[in-house]
Amino acid sequence: MKFFTKEIKIAITAIIAVIIIYVGVILLKGLKIFNTDAEYIVSMEDVTGISVSSDVLVNGLKIGYVKSIRYNKQNQGIYLSLSVNPSFEIPTGTTVFVSKELLGSSKLNLELGRPSNPPIAPGDTLYGTESNDLMAAVGDMMPQIEEMLPKIDSILTSLNALASDPALAATLHNLEYTTNSLRTTTDEVNRLMRSDVPQLLASANHVMNNAETLTATLNDIDIAGIAQTANQTLTNANQAVGRLNTAMNSRDNTLGLLLNDKTLALRLDTTVINASLLLEDLRLHPKRYVHFSIFGKKNK
Repeated sequence: MKFFTKEIKIAITAIIAVIIIYVGVILLKGLKIFNTDAEYIVSMEDVTGISVSSDVLVNGLKIGYVKSIRYNKQNQGIYLSLSVNPSFEIPTGTTVFVSKELLGSSKLNLELGRPSNPPIAPGDTLYGTESNDLMAAVGDMMPQIEEMLPKIDSILTSLNALASDPALAATLHNLEYTTNSLRTTTDEVNRLMRSDVPQLLASANHVMNNAETLTATLNDIDIAGIAQTANQTLTNANQAVGRLNTAMNSRDNTLGLLLNDKTLALRLDTTVINASLLLEDLRLHPKRYVHFSIFGKKNK
């Protein structure tokens, strides 16, 4: 009887151990013992990286997990059973795709339809689309990257040659000198703006004030009256010149006779000539015209 009791204890212990292991495995896979989630079926052609207990995500939010995966020989399709939180409604038009992360883990993602669409009833079938595999995209880019590597190497070699070129150091030195010059120029400009420019502006304001005063003075001058007086003066001058021309061309007055009588002109010329001859004879023979003596005049 004691032996039977011992065997029963061993059996009960073994059963409890199996139950604990089973429950532990289920919990480690993320499955639920008492499942109350809604179940959906997904038809896909490629489930690479997806396994039982893989996460089901919507925009990064976990809403369930993959409960089972089975293969249909008739249509050679793969069907996944999804266990989804019953509080999450999946609208009609939702598609499923596999996304593969850089570390190699794969997740099942739902691309939801329009929110206005009616929800899919649990047990209905969703359809998968082309995998959104980041690693596959990187693999497609590898040939292009390999083609770019020689060019990148050539560019790096050129950059190294350029960096070791003394001309670059000289250019940088000149650039530093130019920068210092610009800094000095900026300081001078700032100094001018603080000291000289205000004085120039004050002088300019003074000049503008003087110009305004001069303009006001010019406005007070009777320009029209001055112009009228000048016109009257010019008219009088023109009239005087006209009268002078008339007098010079007329024989009715002395000035006209003097200017227009040729006989008088000839007489004046003859008189001048005779006067010149008389003066010359006086210079050559002064005794003919002047007698001077301290003893008085001699009797002839």
